Amino acid sequence: MSTIRKLSLTVLIVGLVAGVAAVGAFSAYSETTSNTGNSFATGSVSISDNDGSSAALYSAAGRKPGDSVVSCIRVTYTGSLASDVKLYASSGITGGSAFNLKVERGVQTTGAFPACGNFASTSTAYDGPLTAFPTSYATGLDGKNPVAPWTTNDVVAYRFTISVNDDGTAGAHTAVVSTGSHDFTWEFRSS
Repeated sequence: MSTIRKLSLTVLIVGLVAGVAAVGAFSAYSETTSNTGNSFATGSVSISDNDGSSAALYSAAGRKPGDSVVSCIRVTYTGSLASDVKLYASSGITGGSAFNLKVERGVQTTGAFPACGNFASTSTAYDGPLTAFPTSYATGLDGKNPVAPWTTNDVVAYRFTISVNDDGTAGAHTAVVSTGSHDFTWEFRSS
C-alpha cells in the first residue's frame, strides 16, 4: 500500500474515532425539559334579561301630568369575561322633554316581567328628564352600584318609572301635546 493511501486511511480512522468520542462526550452531558399541553382560548360574553330581549318596558297612552308607569326588569350576565355593563337609550329619544324618567338599581327575586314583585331599591341610577338620558355606551349609566365589573351569574334588577311632566300652562292643552319613543340597551364591553 502506498504511503499516501496509508496516510489517508489513518486520517479517516482518527477522524471516525474522534467523532465517536465527541458523540459519547455530548451524550454524557445531555438534558431536556418539556412544556406540554399548551392551549389558548377566548372568554365568552353573554348578557340577557327576563323579557327575552323583545318586549317594551312600558307602553302607555292617554296619560296626564303626574301619571306614571312603573316596570321592572332583571339583567343577567353569564359570560366568563369580567367587565362593565352600561345602560343607555339606543335609539333617538323623541318627545323626551315632556317626560321624567327614574331608573333604580336593586334586587328582585320574584315576579315576571314587567311586574316589580318584591323589588328592593339599592340605588338610583338616573332621575331626570328623558331628553337628558344617556344615548351611548361612553356616557351610559353604570350597571352596578357601587361601580364594579360584572362577573359570571351577576344579576341586577332595574325599576323604571316614567311620568308625564306638568308644563305649568293650566287649561292650555286640549289634545295630545307629546308622544315619545326610545329603546334601552344594556351593553357589555370587555377590556
